Amino acid sequence: MATLPDVIHEYLQTFVQQRAPERLLFIGDAPDTTRLQRNSRASTVILSADQSLEPTAMRNGERFDLAVVINGLARLPRPAGNRLLGQLRDTRAAGVLVVTGPTTPDQTVWNSSDFIALGFRRSANSRYIAPGWAIYRYDIHDYKTTPGWLNSRYWANPERWDDDRW
Repeated sequence: MATLPDVIHEYLQTFVQQRAPERLLFIGDAPDTTRLQRNSRASTVILSADQSLEPTAMRNGERFDLAVVINGLARLPRPAGNRLLGQLRDTRAAGVLVVTGPTTPDQTVWNSSDFIALGFRRSANSRYIAPGWAIYRYDIHDYKTTPGWLNSRYWANPERWDDDRW
């Protein structure tokens, strides 16, 4: 697996510092995660990709402010990777950041459509940071923008409540 480029490391460091999470989960290559963890004041849990699949890896109901997956998905079979990302997104973390890099022929290749299908967005800056690398993020706070028609003006008509009954 390729080593995390310095520009990606700096990007992740800045992202983590801006979010200032109290509870942080790193999944991935030990040198990359340890290097990032040193600069964080958060309570941190570090797991390898294989460890993250074990049922006892995370305590039942444990929730994180931010989960960062670095180069871990390529080592997992597609169903296991989908399950891991779905679990992080749905129950384990308010925000998820996934870094993917160059893969070898024996590893699973993840495309942008795979991440979009899971509700992730490609980080705009990641396209220009390092060739062959991509950063995807999921944040429950900006996952879906509220459309203009989704408000009480169009759905609730209290002035007509006494007029019509169905």
